[in-house]
Amino acid sequence: MDARIEVAGGDEPQAPGPAPVDGPPAVADRVPAPPVRTSPPRPHGPSHPRKRRPAARVMARVVARVLLVLTGLASVALGFSWFVDAFDAATAYRGAPACTAPVAAATDCTTHETGRVTDRRAGSNEDSPHYEVTVSREAAPTDTYAVSDGLFGSVRSGDNVDLTLWNGRVVEISHQGHRSPVTEVPWLTFLELALLVGAGTLLAVHTLLRRGWDGWFLPAVACLFLSVFAFAGSVLLIALQWSFAFTLTVPIVGWLALTTVITAMCWED
Repeated sequence: MDARIEVAGGDEPQAPGPAPVDGPPAVADRVPAPPVRTSPPRPHGPSHPRKRRPAARVMARVVARVLLVLTGLASVALGFSWFVDAFDAATAYRGAPACTAPVAAATDCTTHETGRVTDRRAGSNEDSPHYEVTVSREAAPTDTYAVSDGLFGSVRSGDNVDLTLWNGRVVEISHQGHRSPVTEVPWLTFLELALLVGAGTLLAVHTLLRRGWDGWFLPAVACLFLSVFAFAGSVLLIALQWSFAFTLTVPIVGWLALTTVITAMCWED
């Protein structure tokens, strides 16, 4: 018999619903995605703006650099002044008056003596020839002097030569129209002069180029060579005793040229 279910209060019969299924409830196949987090909008401009330096600090840095450059140039100028003093001391006898009577050795006037050549020698030092004569004097011990090649070629052993003395020191030897100055080179002064010029140039160039502490090597090596040239040039110019204008122009032009080369080398490094 067909069983029918009648609903109370209703005339039409209803179809029976699905039978209940035993077991755990069904699990959905898809796992819900996590919510997407959006980053907040970035502000316009740099994330870490640089702090503006106070004007006083910038001005202090500029003043410090200017003072360092001026200190370096002042050191170079001091070195040149020492060179001028050495040149004046070596050539002061040229303008000194002749002594009219026997005077003390410290008097600033020139006297003349006659000496006799007892020996003469020629040699070379690093491909540079040099000439020496040994002269005996009546009132002083025998001494050896470096002379020019012209005077060296004009004298022989036993010849008499004229000696010019200034402050008791032989400053010139002459024979048959050939004159040769006798210069005492102030080696220590020239060494200090060369180091002063090199250090001053290094300080000025390094400060102008604004190189850090790790950028000292190349300028220091270049300025060391500059010091060597300054020392050798000072000795040579004092020995040659050219005119004052020419003698001073040569080292100034040489320093400007070498400093320009050093600055260009350090700039490109």
